[in-house]
Amino acid sequence: MSDRKITYLTDVEMLTVVVQRDHGEAVLKAARDVGATTGAVGHYAKGIGARERLGLLGLAVEVEKDVISLLVSSEHQDVVLDHIYRESQLGTPGMGYIYSTPLEKVATYIPESLRDQLKKPEASVG
Repeated sequence: MSDRKITYLTDVEMLTVVVQRDHGEAVLKAARDVGATTGAVGHYAKGIGARERLGLLGLAVEVEKDVISLLVSSEHQDVVLDHIYRESQLGTPGMGYIYSTPLEKVATYIPESLRDQLKKPEASVG
């Protein structure tokens, strides 16, 4: 066991994007475009529900989905969510959706040099 103290991050949101199969790469590219590259995880899922048609538009909907989850700071959540929504064409019927989940605590490895940098008091401007 390590004696190292655990550092918790508290202002973190998890964005989850569910899109048509083979569109996950577009989501990851959109996230990278705005600098959101931390904690990205992708997996496949199978949708349930209206499998044949989507509403009155009569569009065929694929049941296999790409699911991308990524961690972003709470202060950047709106910018990242908006960019992914637009670039992944989530406004198109049947393309998918995105949602945000606030996380109470996240524990992960943070390099000592970065922790020391965060502990330093800000230099006064004057």
